[in-house]
Amino acid sequence: MAKYKQDQGTYARTSGIVMLGGLGVFGCYTLYYFLLSFRGTFLANDLAGGPVPILGAPVTPALLIAVAAAIGLLLWLRRTLDKPKVADLLIESETEMRKCTWPTWDETFTSSIVVVIVMVFFMALLAGIDIGLNKVMVRWVF
Repeated sequence: MAKYKQDQGTYARTSGIVMLGGLGVFGCYTLYYFLLSFRGTFLANDLAGGPVPILGAPVTPALLIAVAAAIGLLLWLRRTLDKPKVADLLIESETEMRKCTWPTWDETFTSSIVVVIVMVFFMALLAGIDIGLNKVMVRWVF
C-alpha cells in the first residue's frame, strides 16, 4: 500500500507512530508479564530451554503472544496512520502548528515562576482555611 501524501505531515506522522507505538509496546510488555503470572499453565512453560540472547527472557508461549501482538499492533498502526482521513488530520495539525508563535525561553521561565507563586499562595490559603475550620469544628461541634 502506497503512503498517502508521502511528502506531507512527516513530523506529525512520525510523532504519532512513535508515541502510539511506544504505548502499544508497553502494553504488550505488560501483557507478557500478565500471561507469565499464570504459573503452572502452558503459557509459562519454557519452549527452547534457555533465554533469548537479546531479550534475556525464556521462549514461552507468553513471549510469543506478546511479540506477535506488538508486531501486529505496529503494522496496524502504520496502516491506520496512512489512511486518508487520519493522514489529512495529521497533515492539517502539523500545518497549524507551524503557524503558531512559540514563547521564548525567558517568557516561559517568567510564566512558570508566576504559576508557582500563585500555586503556593493558594496552597497556603487553603491550608489556613482548613486549619481554621478544623479548630472551629473540634472546639464547637465535637
